Formats: sequence, C-alpha cells, structure tokens
Amino acid sequence: MNKRAVNISSLVILLALLSLILEICLYYFIPQHIVSVAIAALISLGLSHFFLEMSLDYDYCFLHAAIMTITSLAFYIVVYMMQPNPWIQYDYSLLALIIVNWFIPFAYCFIRDFFDRGPRFSDYLFFFHGMSLLFLIVYLLAIIKQLFITPLLPPYEPAAFGAHNFVPFMATGSYIEEAFSNNIDLHHIIIYIIEMIALAIPFGFYAKVYCRNLPLLIRIAVYLIIPFLLEAIQYLSGIGRADIDDYTLGMIGTVIGIIIYHIIYYISYNTHKRDFLEDRTVTKSLIFHFNSSI
Repeated sequence: MNKRAVNISSLVILLALLSLILEICLYYFIPQHIVSVAIAALISLGLSHFFLEMSLDYDYCFLHAAIMTITSLAFYIVVYMMQPNPWIQYDYSLLALIIVNWFIPFAYCFIRDFFDRGPRFSDYLFFFHGMSLLFLIVYLLAIIKQLFITPLLPPYEPAAFGAHNFVPFMATGSYIEEAFSNNIDLHHIIIYIIEMIALAIPFGFYAKVYCRNLPLLIRIAVYLIIPFLLEAIQYLSGIGRADIDDYTLGMIGTVIGIIIYHIIYYISYNTHKRDFLEDRTVTKSLIFHFNSSI
C-alpha cells in the first residue's frame, strides 16, 4: 500500500470516528433523536462524495461505511443493554442510525456507478459485495433479535392447535373481523404485518443476487425453505411464535425483494445494456483488498 493510500485510509478512519462522536453527542444531548439521524445522513452523504471524488475508488467509501455501521451497531447494543437507564434512553432512532450509516453510502455509490459510463471510478463490484456482506451480518443479528430474543408477536394470543395453523391468514383474519365487530384499533396488527413483511425483503433481494446463476428449482427451494426453517426453529425451541401467517408474510416480503432486484436489473439493462452487477474493473479479493497496491 503506497503512501497516498495510507494517508487517505487514515483520513477516512479519522473522519469516521469524528462523525461517530458527533452522532453520539447529538443523540445524547438532543431529545429529538430524528435530528441526529438527519445530520448523520447528511454527513454520510457528504463524506461518501468526498472520498469518492478524492480517490476515484469505491474502496474508501466502503471503509468509511464499514466503520460507521459497525461502530453505530456497537453503540446500539451498548445502549440497549444498559436499559433502563436514566441518562440515555433507547429508541428506534438508534436502529435508524445504523441503517443510515449503511444505506446512504450504498445508495450514493450505487447511483454513481449507475451513471458512470467509463468506468470513471474503480472497484464497484468489490464495494457492492463488501457492503452486502456487512449488511447481511447486521441483518442476521436483526433476525436473531426480532425472532428469538425479543420476538415480534401479533396483538392476539395464539389459539389452540387447529386449522389456523395450516390455513394462511385464518387467525389474522379472525382477529381483524373481531376488531371490526368490537371497534378495536387495528394499528398494532397493521404494524405487525408491515414488520414481518419488511423483515423478509432483504432476504428476497440477496437470495436472488447470490442465487441468480443457480437453476430455477434450486432458487425456488431456497426462497421457500429458509423462511420455513426460521419458523421451524421457533417452534422447536419454543422461542417466538411459529405460525403459518408469519411464514406467508415472510414469503410476501421475499417476493417483494425479488421484484426489487428485477426492477433494478431491468432499469440498468434498458438504460446501459448491462447488468448492474457486471464487473467492469479488475476484481480483487475482499479479504486482502486493502493490503494490495492502489
């Protein structure tokens, strides 16, 4: 690694740490936590642009995003484990900080590569797979938390074993019908449905990305079996709630993720006549990438 690369890497690390300190201070001192999320988004966007234009390489955007995502995840875990605490409160804006620190660089670099006809900037494929690996690690932790540690549960008690265990939306439909009859607010069931669908969308997208060269039947098996295994583990472990409705909602999210992949592919191919994951530069090892000469 040459001197210029070392200097840029050091600058990336320094600015990332300063950004993290600023985010923590804003979260601690400003009660409206949405402010810290908005400022984090602006900083992430500005630094992504700065690093890309300065180096003409996506490497440093990945380094910055990785540091910010991992450190904000660590901050999230620390605050969550400290609760209840009178000095610092946990809320979902901490999750938003993690998402912003990952998504903003990812989206910005994706857009820049999409309109980069040269390519002017190098190593986008490394950036995409590195960011995807980073996301999948965080996503796996989120799945474990939301399904097994603090499980997402519908706003009704599970009924005795019966037809509702095998007929999709029988239990949910019964609850909604009862809610209409008794003027019960549907807010909680709507939020639950959205959360279960949203939780599966990334799986659908990345399953399509990394299984796209496999035969159709194998891809379908992956889409069907992995959500089923999650429900089976919940049932066998007695943690969470294994239910056909959850599986069905997960499949809806999976399909949405697959559709998102096809939309991106369609737009990319019809605009530039290329796959958005086409390798237009020299591929480098994800593990040893930063040890090579730049």
